[in-house]
Amino acid sequence: MNPAKSSTSNVNTQKQLLEKVEVNKSTLGQRVADAMAARVGSWSFLIGQSTVLAAWVGLNLTPGVPHWDQSPFILLNLVFSFASAYTAPIVLMSQNRQSDIERQKNEYDHLVNCQAAQNIELLHEKLDTLQAQQIQELTQIVKQQQQALNEIKASVLPTIKEQQQFISEIKVGVLPGLKGQNNSKLPKEVLVYLPFNFEKSKEDNS
Repeated sequence: MNPAKSSTSNVNTQKQLLEKVEVNKSTLGQRVADAMAARVGSWSFLIGQSTVLAAWVGLNLTPGVPHWDQSPFILLNLVFSFASAYTAPIVLMSQNRQSDIERQKNEYDHLVNCQAAQNIELLHEKLDTLQAQQIQELTQIVKQQQQALNEIKASVLPTIKEQQQFISEIKVGVLPGLKGQNNSKLPKEVLVYLPFNFEKSKEDNS
């Protein structure tokens, strides 16, 4: 399972639990204030209020209908004044509560972000440590290979020098005899092919 997905699901679960706890902690008055604020701040309430207002004014202006609130509609003004006097504090209470909820959520998000930043820093430290360890291992391997190469050179160079010395001894012993027999000039360098082991021949000669 991907750890990033699991951490994201854990954060979402914790947020849902936080919201449920906040809903359970709210009192009856807070829930009523939230419901009234949601109702007042909707198109249905505005349309209903406009309908009641139009009906109120229309009925009180229509001739032949009993008028309970004649112009200038003092009773209507009183009703709206009372409605405004109670609606405004309820809406403010709901807004304050929503502000507190948002503040708590922001604090929680801040804590989650801080924790994520710490996890990222720890991950970077682990990656740096792993990279340094790998570089150290590679450096050690290179040193071992160089040491092995030096050992091979140390073991091969004496053998090559012995073979070159043995070839020069053969040239010294062969060239005078050939020159005396043919009475001819030989080239300065003569390549001699010896299909046998130099070390074995040297041991036989000794």
